[in-house]
Amino acid sequence: MNPVEINAWLAKEILVHERALRGYLSRFFKNVADIEDVVQETYARLLALSDPASNAVRNWHAFLFTTARNVALDRIRRSRVVSLDALAEMGSADVLDQAPGADEALNARQELALLLETIASLPNRCRETLTLRKLYGLSQREIAQRLEITESTVEKHVAYGVRLCAERMYAKRGGTGKPVDKIAPARKGKSDG
Repeated sequence: MNPVEINAWLAKEILVHERALRGYLSRFFKNVADIEDVVQETYARLLALSDPASNAVRNWHAFLFTTARNVALDRIRRSRVVSLDALAEMGSADVLDQAPGADEALNARQELALLLETIASLPNRCRETLTLRKLYGLSQREIAQRLEITESTVEKHVAYGVRLCAERMYAKRGGTGKPVDKIAPARKGKSDG
């Protein structure tokens, strides 16, 4: 799909459910930042679907909530303090559908487009490492083996990518902060090519 088709698909099939999705996730996460992280990772996973996988989806609403539920479960499992109540509720939770307002859908679409543009602007190895870690949930060891780099380099690329994304998005929104060139990229090792 081209960018216009992707935006139309996002608006029609995904972003119309954002308010309900955030309400659903608020039952399991008290921190708004956690909800935001799950929402963004869910969107990123949906956008990363291959064409055959995307064409196989019959109900985007259900697929969106199932994907968000899986992302949330992954996040809860990875957290240091796991609430057993949250895990139990995730397994049996019902979803309430409340359509978002047009302004919320537009803001979400713009935020997602900005995030995707920012990720696309990262250096190749940094973008690849960040995507494998944050979107696909691979461990540092798995990424290091796949890319034939050290785990330390994986960690540096991910940290650099997250900081760079945060600063670039902040700057694009008109904020001020530490210049991007003050952030040191991960150094290349022997096998980082």
